[in-house]
Parts: sequence; structure tokens; C-alpha cells
Amino acid sequence: MDIRDAIQYGLTATHARVLRSVEDVSDVEARQIPQNLSPLVWQLGHVALSDGGFLRLTGGISAAPDSFKGFFRTGSGGAADYPSLADVKAVAEATQRDLMELARLGELSQGVESRNFASVGEMLIFAAYHRGYHVGKMTTLRALLGKPRLFG
Repeated sequence: MDIRDAIQYGLTATHARVLRSVEDVSDVEARQIPQNLSPLVWQLGHVALSDGGFLRLTGGISAAPDSFKGFFRTGSGGAADYPSLADVKAVAEATQRDLMELARLGELSQGVESRNFASVGEMLIFAAYHRGYHVGKMTTLRALLGKPRLFG
């Protein structure tokens, strides 16, 4: 397995877990704020917005609409008139496709201006790590909503 394969695996596996975390969740449930935590729709939207930001760092275009910044940027969350879970999921799917394309064809050693990573390859690894962090948040929210355990 080479580095591209490993990066693509990480992106594929974490994307699948993110989507699995919301597959049996209604729009109403996705907006609930148990224990004053950012809701499931926020978690998914934040991942999609972040993934779009990673794409922009390489000169790409994000599928996340500008309105996502107001809803899903770091430090936001809580009660809001979020887009539908289906709409947020569609953006997450689009950013995944674009990140996978970058992982397949991009110059992984190209430098990227960030405090968290120095190259496109490192950025894509960070994207998978970031998603994993939010899957943890999502599984906690699921438990607080009385949803079944998905992993482990």
C-alpha cells in the first residue's frame, strides 16, 4: 500500500463513519442539543465546511455554500435554523468526492499554508483525523438521544 492508498482509505473510512452516524437520525433529532452540545447536524455541517476549507487551501473550490460559514464554523453550534440534514449530507458527499479526487491526482508534497499541516498529503491525513474526532462527538450525541451504538 502506498501513501495515496492509505490517504484514500482514511478518507473513505471516516466519511463512511460520519454518514453512518446520521443515517437513522431524523431532522428533528439532528437539531436536538442534549447536554448543551452542538447538535448532530452541526457536527456533519462542520465536517463538510472544514473539508471544503481544505480544498480551498489547495486552490480548489468548496461545495459548501457561503451560508455554511455562519452555521458551522468553529465556535458556532447550539440552536439555529440549520439547513436540512439531507442538504448538509449532500454537501458532505460533494466535499468527499472532491477530497478523494485530490488524494488520487493531487501533488501530495505541495506546500500548504496552515498551522496544522505543511503539505497536501499531511492536510488530507489531518482531514481524516478531524472527521474521526467528530465521529466521536456524533456517537456521544447518538447515545444521549437514545440511538443504538454503531461502533465497537
